[in-house]
Amino acid sequence: MKIIGIAGPSGAGKTRVAIELARLVDGCAVLGTDQYYRDLSHVSPEGRSLTNFDSPAALDWDLLGGQLAALRSGQPVSAPCYDFSRHVRTPDTRIIEPPRLLLLEGLFVLVKAPVRQHLDLSVFLEASENLCLKRRIARDTAIRGRSESTVREQWERFAVPMYRIHVRPTRNTADLVLDAARPPEKSAAKILRTAAHRWPEYRRLYSNL
Repeated sequence: MKIIGIAGPSGAGKTRVAIELARLVDGCAVLGTDQYYRDLSHVSPEGRSLTNFDSPAALDWDLLGGQLAALRSGQPVSAPCYDFSRHVRTPDTRIIEPPRLLLLEGLFVLVKAPVRQHLDLSVFLEASENLCLKRRIARDTAIRGRSESTVREQWERFAVPMYRIHVRPTRNTADLVLDAARPPEKSAAKILRTAAHRWPEYRRLYSNL
C-alpha cells in the first residue's frame, strides 16, 4: 500500500484534488483528517462555537496515527465520522480496508512527524488567502450549516493565524507543491505523473491519461 498526503490551507481544494486522483486509480481510498476532530459532545454548544478548529490540537492524533499504522500492516480500520454542524462525532463509522493507494488529505497532514512518516509522497496545495476564503465561505455555508458572517469571523480569528503558524511552514517538507488555482483534475494528473516516476507499477496508469 502507498500513501499520498495532500496538505494546504483551508479552502485550497484538497478534497477535490483527492477525489479527482481517486478516479484515476483503481483500488484507491480517500481519508480526510477532518474526520478525526476530537468529539466535543461533552462541551456546550456555545463552547463548541468558540473552539479553534484550525489548530492541530483539535485533532485526535493518536487515533489517526494508530489507524494509519493498522492500514499499513494490512488491517481494516473503523474511521470516525464527524458532524461539522454540531462539532461531534456521529455513532457511525466508515470501514476502510487496506487499499492499493490511500489519499490522506487535510490541513495538518504534514504537521506531525508520526503522520508524515507514513507518507510515500507528500503534496502541498498553495493558494492565496483570498481564494481560500471565497471557497471556505461557499463550502461552509452550503454543507456545514454556517453563516457567512460566522465563517468570516472564524477565518480572521483562527484560520489565518493558525495557517501562518502551523500549515504554511509545512510547505517546505512537501515533495510536490502545486498551484491550487489550477483545475483539480490537472493537479491530480500531476500527482499521478510524479507517483509514476517513483513507483513503476503506476506508470501504466499515467500512460493511459
